[in-house]
Amino acid sequence: MARSFSSLFFKAAKKISKLQRAALRMAAPKAARKRTVSARKAAVAAGHAAKAAKAANAAIAAKATSGAAPRSTAAPPLGNGRWEASRQFSDGAGRRLAFARYTPAAPPATGMPVVVMLHGCRQTSVAFARGTRMNQWADAGGFMVLYPQQSMARQVQRCWRWFQPDAHHGGAEADLIAAMIQAEVARHGLDPERVYIAGLSAGAGMAALVALRHPGLIAALAMHSGPVVGDAHNAASGIGTMRRGSIKPLFPLLESVADPAVLQLGMPALILQGQLDPAVAPRNARQLFEQFRALNLPHPEDVPVERVLGLGTEKAYRRVDMLRGRKTVVRLCEITRLEHAWSGGDPAVRYHARSGPDASALIWRFFQGQRRVAAVPAELGQAAT
Repeated sequence: MARSFSSLFFKAAKKISKLQRAALRMAAPKAARKRTVSARKAAVAAGHAAKAAKAANAAIAAKATSGAAPRSTAAPPLGNGRWEASRQFSDGAGRRLAFARYTPAAPPATGMPVVVMLHGCRQTSVAFARGTRMNQWADAGGFMVLYPQQSMARQVQRCWRWFQPDAHHGGAEADLIAAMIQAEVARHGLDPERVYIAGLSAGAGMAALVALRHPGLIAALAMHSGPVVGDAHNAASGIGTMRRGSIKPLFPLLESVADPAVLQLGMPALILQGQLDPAVAPRNARQLFEQFRALNLPHPEDVPVERVLGLGTEKAYRRVDMLRGRKTVVRLCEITRLEHAWSGGDPAVRYHARSGPDASALIWRFFQGQRRVAAVPAELGQAAT
């Protein structure tokens, strides 16, 4: 019996040992699995930490880059010459006019021409200079550029008041601009026979007023996307003129806002207009052409010379010329794919478009052939700073 008890004991002990070994074997893989899971969790955590570090480094780098951004993304210079953005002119009556002045990199010693550029509504002189790139042509052609800027105190959207041509509003602004030009001609010894003026939209309307009120000062005029002259006399009628042109006899409208001397002196004029313009109806350009045709060439039998240039490209435009002898005195450029914007300008600047021919080039080339032989001497007694 003792033997049987002993054998039972040993058998039970063996079974217990086997169970213990089996338990150890089963426990060993489980522990390994736990270690693997822990390792995986650690690896994931390490990955997250690495990503966080990378993101932090990227943020630091971005911050450093943003700090340097103004230097790397600064606007390009406005030409190679001297740009003076904040000039002030005051006339004898104490009226003030802000303007910018650009002097080309290599100006001629004496008798430099000058081009006056009038911006449109919601523009500034700086934006207009950048968008038109006229300063680059000044460097190439050796002429000064003046950029008068409308005061928001006079017109909240910086519109020149061409639509109120009376002596207290638009006429007064035109006279102030003319006085500033005369002072600059005298101060810098500019050529009084080569003073030109150009404008866009409302600036075109004001450029026409300046030229027609001061024909002895201005040698030639360029109007880009401008309204017919003399039709509007308040803001509401100005909008109507822009949308539809005029239904009135055209030449008497021009005479109504002009100095009578212009009838003898004439006024060479270049008109540019986008055919897709939703703001200023293309009819305005054709009516401007007829107004200045009658002013410069009173003979109705004179036949225009027409050409289409850049056909099939985004630069395409129709050119209509009126000649006096062999000189073009009135030119109309109808630009096929252009809306309400400066043709061939910097598209990064509002109201300037890549499409169409380079309007600044067309304007300067037209001006080069014009000269005011009977120029009026510049008036003295004006102050510019």
